[in-house]
Amino acid sequence: MPRKSSKGPGSAKGTPKRGPKGKRSGLSDEDSVGDTASVVSLNSDRGSYDDGIDNGNDDYEDSTTTSRDVTTFGETLEDKFVEALDQITEKSANVRTTALNLLVTQLSQNFRPDLMLGRRETLRDNLERILKRGAPNEQALAAQVYSLSAIQVGALDPDLATEDFTAIKPCLQSLMLDHTASISVRAKCCEALCIGGLLAETCLQDVANLITLLEPLFGAKGEKLVNNKDVEKLVEKSDAFGIGASPAKSVKIPKASTSVLAATAISGWSLLLTIMSPDYLSTRVHRWTGILQGLLDHPDLEMRLCAGEALAILVEMCELTEDSEDTYSESEETDEDDISKMRNGHSNKKTNMKVLIEKLRELSVESHKYRAKKDRRQQHHSFRDYLHAVEDGDGPGFVMRFGSGEVLEIESWAKKRQYDAICKVLGSGINRHLVENMMIRQVLELGSPKPAVVNSPNSDARQAKSDRQYLNAMNFKVRSVNRGKNRDHRMATLEDY
Repeated sequence: MPRKSSKGPGSAKGTPKRGPKGKRSGLSDEDSVGDTASVVSLNSDRGSYDDGIDNGNDDYEDSTTTSRDVTTFGETLEDKFVEALDQITEKSANVRTTALNLLVTQLSQNFRPDLMLGRRETLRDNLERILKRGAPNEQALAAQVYSLSAIQVGALDPDLATEDFTAIKPCLQSLMLDHTASISVRAKCCEALCIGGLLAETCLQDVANLITLLEPLFGAKGEKLVNNKDVEKLVEKSDAFGIGASPAKSVKIPKASTSVLAATAISGWSLLLTIMSPDYLSTRVHRWTGILQGLLDHPDLEMRLCAGEALAILVEMCELTEDSEDTYSESEETDEDDISKMRNGHSNKKTNMKVLIEKLRELSVESHKYRAKKDRRQQHHSFRDYLHAVEDGDGPGFVMRFGSGEVLEIESWAKKRQYDAICKVLGSGINRHLVENMMIRQVLELGSPKPAVVNSPNSDARQAKSDRQYLNAMNFKVRSVNRGKNRDHRMATLEDY
């Protein structure tokens, strides 16, 4: 027999005994809750989202929701732009940096030139203030914002873009030539100046002065500037710090510069050459090819690639060939006119195309082990194209599909340099601007945009899919916010018996 517990009835542990079934202590019969009572939401009577689809209202709801969401997205974008424009003047450095980053994202990923209407001068004044007194990271972002705003404003009105470029150019030039400034800031200012010079409808003499301003940054002695005393002072200041250097067989990077800034200067310099007249180029091409040929021996890969691309552009635009090469003798340049031309940056010395071709061929197959394997691979690939451009006159052969079946074909090294510069500024937003921005289409000779054709076999399915995914994501976000407003206020109710 089991042993009885020694503990009394009042000492049992565990859950206490329950009261009478169906009643609770302290509650009346009306207050007691049955086991079958359920808790529901007051919004359940309105029906679910699936009920609306079953009733055949899915097309109407999708159309109204899409139009409403697109309108809401446009208003939200404008509100964020205005808020960021106000925040770049705040006292907090973190707030200003965040606002500048937001402006960079909005202006690159979206084509909304209407946002600049009425706010262009305010943005320009704020950017000038940051370029003069801001921190280095703010100055670099401000230069990038100007480049993006120039692309937006230029599509709206080229005259306004020219006005903005004329106003902000002194600040950018001063920072670019300031040897005490950060290298990243100077490089961004160099890019902004070159993009502004490409897109703004300025006179060619201003572009020529800007070209001369860039030459000392990569070791070339620029010619005398014309009708621009302020820029002459800047060049004299840069020469005082060792930026200027006479052309030689082996060109040295200036002490006040670095490989990053020098490579950026060569890229911007070659970009501006693409819009100059053939007469301007023909009087200077032989001096420039000698300088660039000396830069092909630079230890930095980016410097060698930029110099090779600039050589391909010059040979293409000036139509230099091995058959048209003329011999040069020192006795041919004894006149006073020739000496004055050489002092002003002109040179009658012809380019030795055979030596240039042999140098490019050597770089296209170079196998020195002291260079990284990745650098050698990239150098071989690039210099093979440059060799074919100089030797045979071949173009880059660049083809890109975008939009509704449109194709961008680039057969010129000058157009390739322009596309690369614009693409570097816009980043991943280049596809949207290629479709909608008329100024970019005009620069790249794309003509009028083609109308979008739905379900066309020749349409670009990848681009259409990305657009649909982007729009669906924005619609989903707006719907989630709207539905969440009703779901946050729930109330427990009891069913009637």
